Amino acid sequence: MTFLAELKRRNVIRMAGLYLVGAWLITQVAGTVLPMFDAPAWLPRSVVVLLAIGFIPALMFSWVFEMTPDGLKRDADIAPEQSIAPQTARRMDRMIIAVLLLALTFFGFDRLVLAPRRDAALVATTTKSLEAKAATAASATPTVDRNSIAVLPFVNMSGDAANEYFSDGISEEILNVLAGAPELKVAARTSSFSFKGKATEVPEIARALKVRMVLEGSVRKQGDQVRITAQLIDADSGFHLWSETYDRKLEDIFAIQDEIANAIGTALKVKIGGSEGQGAATSGTSNVAAYDLYLRGTTLWHTRREAALWDAIALFEQAVAGDPNFAQAYAGLALSYAIIGNYSNRIPYSASLALARDFAERALALDPSLPEAYTALSNVAVTEVRRDTAAALLDRAIALRPSFATAHQWRGNLLMTSGDLAGGLASHETATELDPRALVVSENHAIALRMLGRDADAKARCQRTLAFAPDYGPCLGDVAIAELQLGELAAARSTLQRLAAVDNPSASAQGRELVDALEGKGDRHALAVRYAALPYNSRLDPTSGNAIEGYDMPSVLMLLGEPGLALDYVEKLAAELGGTADWTVMYPQMDPIRCEPRFIAVVKKLKTTDPHFAKVCQGKQ
Repeated sequence: MTFLAELKRRNVIRMAGLYLVGAWLITQVAGTVLPMFDAPAWLPRSVVVLLAIGFIPALMFSWVFEMTPDGLKRDADIAPEQSIAPQTARRMDRMIIAVLLLALTFFGFDRLVLAPRRDAALVATTTKSLEAKAATAASATPTVDRNSIAVLPFVNMSGDAANEYFSDGISEEILNVLAGAPELKVAARTSSFSFKGKATEVPEIARALKVRMVLEGSVRKQGDQVRITAQLIDADSGFHLWSETYDRKLEDIFAIQDEIANAIGTALKVKIGGSEGQGAATSGTSNVAAYDLYLRGTTLWHTRREAALWDAIALFEQAVAGDPNFAQAYAGLALSYAIIGNYSNRIPYSASLALARDFAERALALDPSLPEAYTALSNVAVTEVRRDTAAALLDRAIALRPSFATAHQWRGNLLMTSGDLAGGLASHETATELDPRALVVSENHAIALRMLGRDADAKARCQRTLAFAPDYGPCLGDVAIAELQLGELAAARSTLQRLAAVDNPSASAQGRELVDALEGKGDRHALAVRYAALPYNSRLDPTSGNAIEGYDMPSVLMLLGEPGLALDYVEKLAAELGGTADWTVMYPQMDPIRCEPRFIAVVKKLKTTDPHFAKVCQGKQ
């Protein structure tokens, strides 16, 4: 008997066919059904592996055992008369054919009916997933204005550190010319210059400043010759849209600045404000030394530190001494004196405001198109409670330079303290977009959020700034007050300690004593009485033991459970020039005393509107 005949006799071939057909059918069913139940990917593969492993044992089983009328028996134990009958064999053949037909039927049904449905479901699921991811990405990635640009500080290639401010000046003046175009959104100097000297890629800078275009360049100054190279980059594509090199005599420097600015405007297909050849040069100077002094002063003004502000004033004074017709330097003096009362008590607040007014008027007499001068005058008007005049001055400044972040910031303060909380917040948001890395812009934005009772948001706003400027005192103060309002006393203690370390070391114990009093471990009333006796600018006194802003002190007194002392302090703020009482009355923490006749009288004296009065005091009058 041949081996093949023996295989047939023992039904091994039939078993092989039946096993393969059955295994194929099981594989098809498993591949279709298991995914419906979210079975792991390894399970269908395991089924196939197990069926493959079982094929050889199945054939061996068929060789050793044979189907007989009395059941399965080993081949050696089968009598000839018990051997499988031809009729039984035919039944097995028919069973194999039936299983095969069933498998083919399932295969056809799967391919023609089930597979299209599975594919459609997969496409729908994938589409939804991609749409969800796109929506998430869109929400996470802010929309960038197509005509937005940041002007980075040009690199000084002269090999002389003394020329650093000259190269910075090229950037600043180009930025100022571009900022005069209403079609352009120009990132403010504070933010764009924050990347100076850092090896940061252009796309990263663009994302941080939320701009599409970035202008970078270099300046090489030798004797009376200067070479300026500038290039405009589309951060989305990384392509250079425009580049140019200028070789000029130093006496033509202002013309070069305007020429570059207008070339960029052409590349962006927008019209630069003003006629060609005008712009920065009309309020500039031909005195390069005076110009250098002005640039140094401008850099210091942006830091908002007491010593730096006085140094800035000294540099601006030297600039106007070098060129008595240097309008921008007078505007720099006006801006410095307009704010220095908030950072220094070296001169009376009234005296600093008088100087701010004088220098601003002098600047406008020389050049009526300077937005800095109008902005400085607006701050004087605010302090003198001439709100409508302040608003008109700020509107004029923004019209002259739509991307002037300081004007938007101060307009936000004016609107907030005038009772327009929503409008004020919108202006602060605009200022933050224009100058996202400006310390004071961020801090004022946080105050606006606190006026709306959004202490957690205010804390988060300032924490983003503290991430790159950890010793910025005003933001530490806002975070500390927000933490006190939120009941985060341990965090407030730590933040007040940090604030004292950078702003007023004499207040090193303030965080501990204030939090202890709030936790019932100290004499609240005695502490409140001591705080109530402090003048509004006591944080500037290195012996006061206080680092908290005057306009925040009433909120602290309210936390200490002393509404009467808080009301006394509000009246004190309103009586003192520069006391910023109008900031205080907007805080929701004043609600318990908001309906008091004395509080209402303060609001009237400040010529403002109390946006909380109607809701809090309804039915109490």
